[in-house]
Amino acid sequence: MNPGLSFALHSQNYLDSHSLHVFILGVMEVNLYFQIAAVFVAAMVGGTLALVRQWSDSILHLFISLGAGIILGVVFLHLLPESIEGGGKTAALPVLVGFLLIFFLEKILLAGGKESYDHSHKVISITVFLGLSVHSLFEGVGLAVGAHESTLGSSIFVSVVAHKIPAAFALASLLVLGRMKKKNAWLLLALFSLSAPIGALLFSPVLSYAGDSLIRILTGITAGTFLYIATGDLLPEVFHTKDNRWLKLALLIAGIVFMTLFGGGHEGH
Repeated sequence: MNPGLSFALHSQNYLDSHSLHVFILGVMEVNLYFQIAAVFVAAMVGGTLALVRQWSDSILHLFISLGAGIILGVVFLHLLPESIEGGGKTAALPVLVGFLLIFFLEKILLAGGKESYDHSHKVISITVFLGLSVHSLFEGVGLAVGAHESTLGSSIFVSVVAHKIPAAFALASLLVLGRMKKKNAWLLLALFSLSAPIGALLFSPVLSYAGDSLIRILTGITAGTFLYIATGDLLPEVFHTKDNRWLKLALLIAGIVFMTLFGGGHEGH
């Protein structure tokens, strides 16, 4: 074959392959942008439902009960299994660190003398905001991974969106319960809604270089923060009155079942 023709054919094949690769990357980027936009909108919608209407404390407690179930489902069905997978005797240490971190933040650093009812709820809402936002960053990493893994992408995306709305509603409900100013509540809701997109766009490349061990440690810390939030804050708050106890319990279980059905997609990241 003519060397010039051979070179031309080789160059054409290379260009075709390169163009296809660039096209696939472009499709994945567009898909990721669509997903993070949808997650942001879902979170804002969920939080808006709690902020635009004046809900009674008893109704807010019902929604918080559902949120507590979702958080417990995230901890025991997703975060804990991932954080201790392949670890030794110290695999659960990051979980303890996360648990004590929120305890210190809430009971030592943010506590000030005898707390009023509203101040106590405001402290709880801030710690819940921090815990949910940290977890949401990892959800963003999961979205980035799913955009490159076609077998995982749809399940991760559906899982994140499915519990983002009730999680945002639970967060906004706590902000309302703590009598936080509306503009501050909207700001925290927006920051929470942005945390997953930020995780998808920024943290995924960093964590991919860092390796699985660091991801497991950070996942364990997140699990510990969530475990304290659910057992130390939300459940005592929900069940401190005798009103609707069975309904609250049913919603708590419903939140756990919800994460059982829709939370499995995170296993891939």
